[in-house]
Amino acid sequence: MTSGAPQTEPDWDPEREEAEAEANPDRGQRRWWVLGGLLVVIAAAMTVWYGVSATEGAVTTTDIGFERNGEREIVMIFDVTRPTGTALSCTVTAMDDNYARVGTKAQAVPASDERTTRVRAAVRTTTTAVTATVPECAVVD
Repeated sequence: MTSGAPQTEPDWDPEREEAEAEANPDRGQRRWWVLGGLLVVIAAAMTVWYGVSATEGAVTTTDIGFERNGEREIVMIFDVTRPTGTALSCTVTAMDDNYARVGTKAQAVPASDERTTRVRAAVRTTTTAVTATVPECAVVD
């Protein structure tokens, strides 16, 4: 080379690139943090959407209490929440002190304009019942 010729830098210098990467380590990681955060937000939105859509139109019951009418009958009081205009058939189960089933009744719940309805169901038992519950309700066609 002659001393009068201008010196040019090469287009790519691996040492310079490595020095720049070491000087700014967050440069490549920022993209992954943004992408990961975006994926978490999308997953959370999908989870909320699925939870809301899965419970829409669902039938739920809430046990309120019970009354004993003598040794062979118990009255179960419960609330039913369902879509308006839906008729149901709920199974009411009476149990003794060992949680053995001592009586069962299919209680009809007529369609209503109210979403939540309070129901009283009298269940005849084979022995003295100490509690009662509503394990299921099914939509009646």
